Amino acid sequence: MANKKKAGSRLEKKLQKKKRPPRSEPRFSMSYSQITRKIKNRFFLPHFLREIKSYGLGEFSDGNKLTLFTNGDTCFNSFFNSIQNARLSINLETYIFNSDELGWKMAGLLVEKAQEGIEVNVIYDAIGCIATSPELFSYMRKGGVELVKFHPLIPWRKVWNISFRDHRKILVVDGEAAFVGGMNIGLEYAGKKLKGHNWRDTHLKIEGPAVRMIEFFFMENWHRQGGAMINFNKHFPPVQEKGNKLVMTLSSMSRKGIKPIQLAYLTAIKHAHESIFITNAYFIPDRKIYRALVKASMRGVDVRLILPGKSDLPFVQYASRYLYKRYLKHNINVFEYQDNILHAKTAVIDGIWSTVGSSNLDRRSFKKNREINAIVLDNEFGEEMVNTFYDDLKKSHELLLENWEKRSLLQFFLEWLAYRFRNLM
Repeated sequence: MANKKKAGSRLEKKLQKKKRPPRSEPRFSMSYSQITRKIKNRFFLPHFLREIKSYGLGEFSDGNKLTLFTNGDTCFNSFFNSIQNARLSINLETYIFNSDELGWKMAGLLVEKAQEGIEVNVIYDAIGCIATSPELFSYMRKGGVELVKFHPLIPWRKVWNISFRDHRKILVVDGEAAFVGGMNIGLEYAGKKLKGHNWRDTHLKIEGPAVRMIEFFFMENWHRQGGAMINFNKHFPPVQEKGNKLVMTLSSMSRKGIKPIQLAYLTAIKHAHESIFITNAYFIPDRKIYRALVKASMRGVDVRLILPGKSDLPFVQYASRYLYKRYLKHNINVFEYQDNILHAKTAVIDGIWSTVGSSNLDRRSFKKNREINAIVLDNEFGEEMVNTFYDDLKKSHELLLENWEKRSLLQFFLEWLAYRFRNLM
């Protein structure tokens, strides 16, 4: 009898373990078989999903609404509206927070919300904000905004943390809406209405379940850098469906040997069947990305690159141009954007896989910086990205191999020199 009672109690314990508590909110993540059923694509999607699953990078979440911004005025006005309507929390993470007219306007709004009792947290990079007036941060701190400086330069330490920077551009409001992309806080990125310099950049607003992961990335960085304790209820409200887009958000930092953003790019390029359209401000791909693009072109994929014709970092532009001849020899089409300084970091592959984020296609973004990119699987959004790419092509100049080979020896030497010392950047 005693043995039967013991066996019965063990069985009860097993059954209790198997019972799952009821979910407090719906689950929006989708299995890869569900994704392939939702998006019919027999060439690219099944192969991409199978390989991405083997890396264990994360999950695609359904039920998201997306708003694409290619104009600084529209994007910043959306920032301002979201901040003004905040009810619980505001989390801002940025590489550059300039003390210009736009920076002070943003600071004023953040202080105003902090004084209303909203929890406001800001992470800014020490190098990115090295030219920013200390008065800006002092004003915010006195106004109730919690501030964290990412890796401040401390000369008496053995490691100054010069190379490892926070290059993300994140704004999350109430845990319900998140912005990611290439735009820092400064007039360079604003348009004519805000009296900005109208740099060509791209940003994305996400509403829905995918916001939770972006908020998590912010929180992880916040606590690693010694940020104050926060009330999680203000940052992770119940998940609500806002649209029908599939989104995965990836950080550049992950477990050993895994570089999520690089792997996502490589896998998408590897399985491209029709087209690869990349727009990137600082394009110095590592060997893996370069070879993947060449192989794609050799198997008949239409590979096009829009790169800066004007750059805020001439040294980087020279290093990037050193590889142009190799691209052109392998039928990779290269265009230089002429309208203004190009700062966007986007790509669209086969009209179904798209990415918008802060990561450039270079070693620094993959190995040293904190970055964040949104990956979108959607035909409708992919079409919008393709249309944006073609709009930029109209403002770009195509480079031809026969003309590029005629450039001066001085030009070639500067490109060679910059490329050789690119790892110092």
